[in-house]
Amino acid sequence: MVPILLRKLSHILGVLLSFGLGYLRIWERTLGERGEFYEVSIYDLGRGFVVGEGFKTVMFGDKPAYPLGNIRAKGEFSGDTFYIYEYERKLAFKPFVDFVDFLLIRSTGSERQYKFAKSIITGIREIDPETKRKFYETGVGHILAISGLHVGVIYLGIYWLIRFFNLGLYSYIIPSFLVWLYAFFVGFIPSVFRASLMLTFYAISKVISRPVKPLNVFMLSFAVSLLWEPLWIFSVSFWLSFSAVLGLILFPKNLLTSIFGALIFSTPISLYFFGKSALLYAPLNLIVIPLTTLYLYSQILAIFVPYPFANSSELLFNLLYKTVDLASNLNLPPITLNPPLWFVVFYISIILFSLSLWRFKNAEKTG
Repeated sequence: MVPILLRKLSHILGVLLSFGLGYLRIWERTLGERGEFYEVSIYDLGRGFVVGEGFKTVMFGDKPAYPLGNIRAKGEFSGDTFYIYEYERKLAFKPFVDFVDFLLIRSTGSERQYKFAKSIITGIREIDPETKRKFYETGVGHILAISGLHVGVIYLGIYWLIRFFNLGLYSYIIPSFLVWLYAFFVGFIPSVFRASLMLTFYAISKVISRPVKPLNVFMLSFAVSLLWEPLWIFSVSFWLSFSAVLGLILFPKNLLTSIFGALIFSTPISLYFFGKSALLYAPLNLIVIPLTTLYLYSQILAIFVPYPFANSSELLFNLLYKTVDLASNLNLPPITLNPPLWFVVFYISIILFSLSLWRFKNAEKTG
């Protein structure tokens, strides 16, 4: 029991150290240099965290902003609203976007599917507002952005392809390199950066024949992410992403339990920041996430082998869209709850402690 508690304490100290170093870099990078620019993390249909100001409604002209990740924006405040009139954002590598455009036009069956595929592959969102509204109001808006899920799908696909040719350790090295190349192409989006880090640490462990400890990989990736970009500490999507991954790691038995674990950890954080959660958030994600995984594999295959994968990817997309559309048309009221920060921390601490105790008892029985 004592070694387990000591390991947990080292994880907590690692997080605190990450916070401290992150704030030092924030001070170094923003003090006296920001000028008229504000660091903004936009999420959830126009709501965003403006560094130094907290949560605000963020508007581009007369329209609410949709999730863009972190941007540097010029604007003005009016009450609880921040109006942006100029912003800087690191976008995807244009030749990469143009190349994906060319491939998707040939392998997608409709404009809606083309824009959806472009969004989840390049991070460039051209999806119509009504489709965005349906996805975000039903609690599956994260599907429209590039996430660690997509990076993991790409990594595994490359890994199994290389394993087929029996290339030994290169089965880990080559996918890691290509994942980082992809991260560069899409502009080092936080979720892609985090997933690339975790997969790279996993690959290094395999190459040097060391046992892979997912929780250690998770904590190291958390620390390195904040050292790379300390302002991600103000990003709601950063916290939702890492909390979901923590749930995936701690509930690894199968896909269903992993998704359930991700929801257990990410839901209270979502409620803390937004005060609401879609009523069908959990069950709908259990359907949509596997469908999106299958669709992404099918769409990538359709790019290279149009027949029959173009038909299967179109079928999967239509099924995915109709599932979300049906959930949206139910017009169910969201769950409204505003838990204080101490309660969220207490809730997650209890789950972590319970899991540690359960694993310790299981280890005693098997030992």
